[in-house]
Amino acid sequence: MNKIIKTLSTTKVQRLIAFVMIALVVVYPVLFRESTYVHLILCTLGIYIIVNTGFDILFGYSGQISLGQAGFYAIGAYFSAILSKAGLPVICSMIIAAAIAAVVGYVLAIPCSKLVHHFLAIVTIGFGEIVRLLALNGPTQLTGGANGIGGIPVVNLFGFELTSKASYLYFVLALVLLFLIIKNRIVDSRVGRAMQAIKCNPDASEAFGMKLSCYKSMAFTIAAFYAGVGGALYAHLVRFVSPESFSADQSSMFLVMILVGGMGTFYGPIIGSLLIIIVTEFLQKFGTYQMLIYGALIIFVLFFMPNGIAGTLRNRYYHLLNKLPGRTGRKQQEAK
Repeated sequence: MNKIIKTLSTTKVQRLIAFVMIALVVVYPVLFRESTYVHLILCTLGIYIIVNTGFDILFGYSGQISLGQAGFYAIGAYFSAILSKAGLPVICSMIIAAAIAAVVGYVLAIPCSKLVHHFLAIVTIGFGEIVRLLALNGPTQLTGGANGIGGIPVVNLFGFELTSKASYLYFVLALVLLFLIIKNRIVDSRVGRAMQAIKCNPDASEAFGMKLSCYKSMAFTIAAFYAGVGGALYAHLVRFVSPESFSADQSSMFLVMILVGGMGTFYGPIIGSLLIIIVTEFLQKFGTYQMLIYGALIIFVLFFMPNGIAGTLRNRYYHLLNKLPGRTGRKQQEAK
């Protein structure tokens, strides 16, 4: 009974928050059409939410840490830029680029499925740097070298070119909703429950017949696909990509967003992405003290909220729910 009440309450809260978010994002570009910079920030926020949603499946639900998500992010951006400039439709380029990132993620997961903790982190750091160096030192006619790739085509949907940031925001929002729904389906499926079991106790899961390498590789592939989609969206948003945009700092930012927002939760990637973007924009006026304040805020959140903001609020919400009048009597009757 308690589980049913928790599920119903959580579902209602999720629907309410989702409705408010959709209403705000849909109405904002209409009321403030000239706020191009804010539209750009919101588009970037949506892209980060997509990347971190996939990253949460890998880190939050299957328990595999990765510090190389910027590598998959770069693969999606570069391949989508190259294919679209070669004449392929932009949507097809984005799908193919994300699929290539997923294939690379699966290949990387084969040896990485046997690694844990800091060993896995070191390997993924190396992977991210390899991708960045390939983009930097690759054929100039393909990757553009240090100069990057410019003049990337805009997204064309049914004959409508998304040239403005406001129109692109609607496109990003639609994909955010789509990938959040897909993640929710994955988490609630047999595959998602298997990933969570492997994270909690890999030895017991293997004893019950679960193939650890299979589910770990699946989580890597999903996270890589999400990152590839985010990279492709970023490339066609700014219409320019260069190796500097996909450094190890970008991977660290993705990790920080998950940790601050709350890993293994539905709203963690959303809250973490939103908070870090707001803090980053706000701290720009502090100049040289920006990184000092940024680091102090992160330490504060992680020290007082080890489960992240979403995880801490969820635990406190359930704790208060169990203390509601009438719930104590039911618990005593169930115990009898």
